[in-house]
Amino acid sequence: MKRKAHVIQITGLRGILMAVFVISCLIAGFVGFPSFVAMYAWNYAANFITIPTIGIVQGLMLWSIIAITGFIINDRKKYLVAFSPKSQLNDDEMKKIMERIKMQTNAQMINSMILKDMKAMEEEIKKEEINKDSESKDKENV
Repeated sequence: MKRKAHVIQITGLRGILMAVFVISCLIAGFVGFPSFVAMYAWNYAANFITIPTIGIVQGLMLWSIIAITGFIINDRKKYLVAFSPKSQLNDDEMKKIMERIKMQTNAQMINSMILKDMKAMEEEIKKEEINKDSESKDKENV
């Protein structure tokens, strides 16, 4: 765990309204405005070239294509999309996993035995209390 982790705490109606405002501004700034810009730029180019005009939904799709292409091009060290076979576990990792499974099953067995013993003890205590109550009533009646 990070020692200097930042936690955002939202309290009350004012905090909820502020969070909604911040989220809507982020969506408008990073999604809505660039979509309008992409749509108007496309439609401006459509005046000079014989291509159809687009609406805001198509502008959003155009902006998403541009943004995703930018992320893929700028990140040369890591591949965002990669196809590779699933790596196999080596023997040491498999042994560790099997040991953990055995420990968990043993712990579950012990827990179930403890619960059964606890229930049996509770029943015995209830029987003893009933016997004491009945003995005390018998003594009172005598």
